[in-house]
Amino acid sequence: MVAEFRPATYVNLRRKGFTPEFIACVDLKELNHSGFHFNFSLWDRDGINVFVDPVNPDQLSQFGRHWLAGLIEHAPALTALCSPTVNCYRRHHTESAPNFVNWAIERRYTTFRVKIDPGNNVYLENRIPSSACNPHLVMACTVAAGMDGVRRKLTLPKQMDKTKRLPESLEEALDALEADTVLAEILGPKMVELFIFTKRKFELEHFKSLGMLPDEEMLVEEKEYYCGPF
Repeated sequence: MVAEFRPATYVNLRRKGFTPEFIACVDLKELNHSGFHFNFSLWDRDGINVFVDPVNPDQLSQFGRHWLAGLIEHAPALTALCSPTVNCYRRHHTESAPNFVNWAIERRYTTFRVKIDPGNNVYLENRIPSSACNPHLVMACTVAAGMDGVRRKLTLPKQMDKTKRLPESLEEALDALEADTVLAEILGPKMVELFIFTKRKFELEHFKSLGMLPDEEMLVEEKEYYCGPF
């Protein structure tokens, strides 16, 4: 859901007796948490999907392979922008959520999934974003990473590779974003700098100040922090 619609959703549902929660994990007993899978394709001015090459057995064009390689290259940094809260990392590294920096064709649990529809329509799915993401930032960082892959003609690794894991905490993801100067340059260094500063100064410092609480108590704190009235 687009970020600016959340306050209106919150107010309207509260009037009807419901309390919406825009966080990835609301219950530790649940095995599946809330994601925001970002599906997209890329078309040229003539209305042709540039990810498609019907000659290739997997139908993924060379342009698409470079683009996907860019997503793989920048995946750790993308995680900070796509899963931007402490709570989001209760979703990652679970059975049905992204774990490794990998891709595959029509494999549901890879981080980046290549989907092939009838009629040679190819599109990609970025499964890193959680329900707490800002969709505008998700689109921006996905495009930035793909553009870098095309610009540098990055090589796409083999499918289902498990040599590199995604960040396991917001702090780790922010470190990866700070280190990824190539992605920051495309997105805008000042925006990235302010994003990292805000997350560290307010969210990370707040939760660190609570000490080592049991998971159940920390989840209550996360709900209060992220789900309070707008």
